[in-house]
Parts: sequence; structure tokens; C-alpha cells
Amino acid sequence: MDESSRQSAEFVVSARAVLIDSRELVGDGAVAIGGGKVLHLGRRRAVLSRFSGVKEFNFQSHLLLPGLVNAHTHLELSCMAGKIPPPAHFTDWVLALLAAYPQAAGAGKIIAEAASAGARQSIESGVTTVGDISRYAAISRAALRRGPLRVVSFGEITALGRSRHRLAERLRRAADTALQSDWVAIGLSPHAPYSVEGPALKKIVEAAQRRRLPLAMHLAEHSEEREFLASLGGPLGCRWEFMRKMNLLDERIPLFAGGPLAWAGHYGLLNASVPLLLAHVNYVDEADLELLARSRATVALCPRTRHYFGHESRARHRWRDMLARGINVCLATDSLASNPDLCVLREAQFVRRREPDADIQELFAMLTTRPARALGLENAIGRLAPGFRADMMAVELPGKEPLPIRSALEQIIRAAPPPAAVWINGRTVFGRAVEE
Repeated sequence: MDESSRQSAEFVVSARAVLIDSRELVGDGAVAIGGGKVLHLGRRRAVLSRFSGVKEFNFQSHLLLPGLVNAHTHLELSCMAGKIPPPAHFTDWVLALLAAYPQAAGAGKIIAEAASAGARQSIESGVTTVGDISRYAAISRAALRRGPLRVVSFGEITALGRSRHRLAERLRRAADTALQSDWVAIGLSPHAPYSVEGPALKKIVEAAQRRRLPLAMHLAEHSEEREFLASLGGPLGCRWEFMRKMNLLDERIPLFAGGPLAWAGHYGLLNASVPLLLAHVNYVDEADLELLARSRATVALCPRTRHYFGHESRARHRWRDMLARGINVCLATDSLASNPDLCVLREAQFVRRREPDADIQELFAMLTTRPARALGLENAIGRLAPGFRADMMAVELPGKEPLPIRSALEQIIRAAPPPAAVWINGRTVFGRAVEE
């Protein structure tokens, strides 16, 4: 190792074991960090020999693992924590959310503070990257652009019926890169099938592809989406008091009888050449699974939000069928308006308790490499490897004996322990690294 290479390492973090990804673990391991990236990793003695004289932070009773990735959340709704009890129906929740939302005077400050608070809570649970849906993108991006959380900010867009004339302006705002930074990347989020009509969705997809921006959309979240698309009827359409009050529905909205997945395919979303995340996807049939399998989309399953809205009692989520067909699936939290916290590790814990035969390594991949792929960041985050960003967390594990990887993952997901330290871009952002 020549002097210039040795100097490029700023410090080394060593631990009882280093988890590279869901398939590989190095006992008595260490990671050399420099320039915000992983330079090298391996057995502690070999890493320290290669980078002799470099400062070491030793977590002897801890496991070092990749920072977790929460690909679907709404940080600006963090101000809603604990304010809305589980509703009888989603439409009741929307009305309660709007009633609790900050009013115009002072709303900007509240939204900015909520986004920042959600970012802090994410980091404190070991999440180092989020896909954040933002209705007020300019406010949340300004609050988040200096880090330290890594954010893909999906500007939310609605354009339905009599509001379709606002599409161009809303798209311009959502795609605005003025607040992009080293910490905040820009994406687009057509909201949902009951708030974005088909031709508007097509224009949003085309804009995302021209600008190479990732996409995210709530899709097949509710069983009533099919009826809405076919007739504009049902609880999400003309029977909904809110929809009638907004006076959005008109005869120019194209009807579609094939369901939300086929609708999304018809208007180009499933064929998008940019990273695409579909949130929830709670209600699908075999034809829908075939459409998903032919697309490049990722499905973000939000287990505790799904439980909050009572979807479990109506249909099981087919995430295991999706994985079997080669569909990328990740776990996510959604927002504090429907979830007790933003700890994505507790989503895996929730799933494991209800489906104890679920593969433990697959569950961990759904917190790391799979959501990284969803955000188009699979070559930068989600695992610890040379050239990847130094996004890591250290969690304490009992015992001193060598750990098989499945045993280590079982302990982490069963206990969902808080991190002792978190690094993003090689910077300590939570906890205190103890120098050896």
C-alpha cells in the first residue's frame, strides 16, 4: 500500500462482525472509510494492517451493517403523529387528515419542521436513505437539502377532471431541481388513480423519462380503485363527499375497465425506463402479477400501515408471490399519520411475527438492496462494498461467539434494536463512535 492510498482512508470502523449484505457476513471485521465511501473491508487484522496508523473506532460487541433504506414515506406528515385513530375507511382518514393539517398561516414552518423531525427519527432508527413523497416539495426540499439524511424527493402531482389545467404548473414545481443537492435528489409522484387521470399520468411519465427522474405512485392501494376507474363511482368517486365538494369529476375523464395495474400499463407507467416504485399494491390478481413481472417496477409493502387501514382483514398481500415471479419488493413505513414510527426494521419485525416462515435473508434484503434498487441507487447504497457510500449502522448483539449470518439477521429483526451509531457518507450522524 503506497502512502497516497494509505492517506485516503480517514478512519476504520471495526466490529464483532460486518454484514456486507443479506448474503455475506465477515466475523471480526472492519471497514475502511475515505471520501464518504467504503474503501476496503475484511477481517479486522488485515484491514488495520493495510491502513496502518489510521484512526480506528472499535465496536467489539456490535454488528456493523448497511444503512437501511425506507423507499416510501411522507416526512412532511410527521406532524400528524398520533392524531388520527384508525379509520372505518380510507376516505374517513383523508377527511381527518385534512382537518388536522396546518392552516395557511404558519403552515410552511410546520411542514418544514415536520420533514426535519421525520428525517431525525429515520436516522435514529438506522435509516440512511428515504424515498419521500412530498405534496409541498419546495418546503420539504429546502428543509432537507443540507442533509444529513439521503433523500429522493418525489414531488407529488394531482391532475384530475376540472383540475387538469393545473397539470403543467404542478409538474413544473414537482420537477424543479433548484433545491437539489448532494443530499436531495428529485423524483416525480403522480399521486393515485383517483387523483390523476390517465392522460395526465402519461404526460408525467414522459416528463420523467425526458429528465431521467425516478417515479413513485400509490397504486392498487384500495380495492375501490377498480370501480372508480371504470365508472368514477364508488367510495372514491361520486359517492365520496370530498370528491363532490371539490367538484372535480367531469365527462372528459377517460374511463378504464381493466383495474389499476392495467390502467397504469395502458398510460405508460409500467413501461417507464426510469426507476419506478409502486406503493402498497394491496389488491392484485394473477393478471396483475403478470403485468408487474413484465415491468421494471418495485412494490413497496408497508405492513403496519396496511394493518392500520384494515387491509389484512380483506386480502392477504401477495408479496411472496411477487418475489417468486421476480418482482422487486421492499418494505417501507408510509407516514406517521398511519404508523407509530419510521423504523423500517420494525416493519420486518411485524412481518416476521405474522409470517414466521418468511425467509430472514429475504426480509433483510427488503430493507437494503431491494429498496436501493427501487430508488435507482443499487450501485451506491444498500450494501457495504468498495466504492459504495459509507452509509452504515452499528447495533449491539448479545454474546461473543461467531455468528452465522442467518442467526445474526434473526436477532436483528426479532429485536429491532436501536443503533448505537449511524454513519451517512462516512459522517457520524447519530451516536458516538468510540476511538480504539
